[in-house]
This record gives sequence, structure tokens and C-alpha cells, in this order.
Amino acid sequence: MGKNFAVFIIFVTLISAMTLGCGGGDATAKKPTEQNSQGTPASTAKPAEGEPASPYANTVLKLGRIPFTNSSSMVQKHNKFLEYLTQKLGVKQTRLQTASDYSGIMNLLVKGEIDIAWLATMTSVEARNNPEIQLLVKPIRFGTTSYRGIIIARQDSGIRSLKDLKNKKFAWVEKESASGYIFPKSLLLEAGLNTEKDFSEAAFLNKHDAVVLNVLLGKYDAGACYDDARNTLRDKSKMSELTILATTPDISNEPIVVRKSLPPDLIEKIKQALLDLNTKTPEGKVILDELTDVQGFVPADNKDYDYIEKVQTLLEQHQQKNN
Repeated sequence: MGKNFAVFIIFVTLISAMTLGCGGGDATAKKPTEQNSQGTPASTAKPAEGEPASPYANTVLKLGRIPFTNSSSMVQKHNKFLEYLTQKLGVKQTRLQTASDYSGIMNLLVKGEIDIAWLATMTSVEARNNPEIQLLVKPIRFGTTSYRGIIIARQDSGIRSLKDLKNKKFAWVEKESASGYIFPKSLLLEAGLNTEKDFSEAAFLNKHDAVVLNVLLGKYDAGACYDDARNTLRDKSKMSELTILATTPDISNEPIVVRKSLPPDLIEKIKQALLDLNTKTPEGKVILDELTDVQGFVPADNKDYDYIEKVQTLLEQHQQKNN
């Protein structure tokens, strides 16, 4: 009996040792907090089965943009777009941050207070010349990645060239309009006209269709607008009563950019996520239908904005002469 009891004690001791060796220790012991590449705690969210954890699962990205509508509508129009980026990039969240002007957006980007910026045509040159900013993509609208401005007059006006516009009444869209003011103005300057002195009257009508209609009605002798603005006329037959005096070269659509201080692999992920998004897929159509006629994106190149820099230089020289 004593011998059997001794064997039993030895057996229990062996079982206990094996249990401790297989992880049966203190259940409250914790592993060190994992850190991602930015030094912040990694997300505790578990990846889908078979997928590796994202290195940016605790990263919050900020997209900067100038409002094109009221604040609540801006948020609503971007919700699906931001959700798409969050899921595609494997980040914690992508947020929208607005600013009152593009100078403010650029400053936020350079300071690292936002990560991505959706710029305007006229800020593209400043962006491409800034060593801290990288151009990524530009949007496709109406099947193209560029647009043009035109200068129109009535067919029966007797006006056949830009030089004929001296002492005439001219209609612009607004001073911030690329196709309705900035680029057509450069055409007039190249033709030798001083846009501040050579018109008998000049007005800003705020809308492209207003310029077309007022030129058609003879209230202004000529005007500047985007190249398809004549299609806004209700009576399409009236389009033949207008003539195009001049057309700008192609103006590249505005760039979406990032700050270069982001990790290179994350920059590439952002670029690819945008390139993968288009209205040819059901998901892409739902997301992009809210974003002002955007149909998709293509890579942006620095040379895309050469013409814009040329125009900026011309306008600066003109301003200096008139000061």
C-alpha cells in the first residue's frame, strides 16, 4: 500500500509540472504593448481571418479640402469616400478638415496637421514646387482629365479676333474661375490687350451660363467661360449664333497631394486606393456620385502643370506693369 501511494504521489507531481510547462501560469500576465512605425500603440482590433494586421491600424489620416457647399453637406458628400479610404488603407479613421482658402490648406499640409489635400488648379504649381509635398493623382470629369476656357461673341457682331474686342463690353465669370477668368485673361494679354483698360465695360456675372446668355442677348459683346458652357442654353439651336474667338490650351484638372513625411508605403497605398476608385464599379459609383462629377482618378505628373505656371508668370508680369 505504501509503495502504491508513493507511485501515486510521483504521478501527480509529473502531471502538475507538465501543466505549468504548457502555459498554465498566471492568467493575468500581459505582453508588452506593440508599437507601429509611428510610435503609437497598434490597434487591438483583430484582422479578418487570414489577413495580417495593418501597421496603420491606429493611424488617423486627415484630408484637407476647401468647402464647395455648406459644412453639413460637405461632411455628407465625403462620408462614403472617407469610409472607403479608411477600409482600403487599413487605418483607424480618415477625417475631413476644411479651411477657408487654399493657402490655409497648404500651410496645414506643410505643418503636418493634415496628411492629404485636394487642391485647386491654381495651387498646383505651388504644390509641385514644394519639396515637402508630393503630387499623387488628378480626377477624371466628363471623361477627361483637363478642360479649356473659351472667349465667345455673337456671330453677327462683326468681331472676328481678340484685337477686335478693344473698347467693347466684356463679361467674366468670377476672379477665382480658371476657365471663366484666369486663363482666358492670359489669351487677351498675349493678344496685346490690357484687360483693365481696353474694355468699355467689364463685369463679373458669377456663372458660366450667365456669360453665355448675356452674350447671346447682346448685353455684352463678348465673354469668357468654360468650353462646354454653350450647352447650358435651353434652345440648343441658339448655339450656332455664337462664335468662339479663342480657346485656351488644355488645363489639367486639380491635383490631390500628400505630405512627403508620411511613410512611403502609406503614400503608395493612398495613391493606389484612389486609382482603384472609379464609377465603372457599383461601389465606386455610389462613392463618387457625391464628389462633383468625379468619375475616377489618374496619376498626376509635375509636367501636367507647366501651362498653369506659364499663365501665372504672365499674369504676375501684367500686374507688376499695372501697379
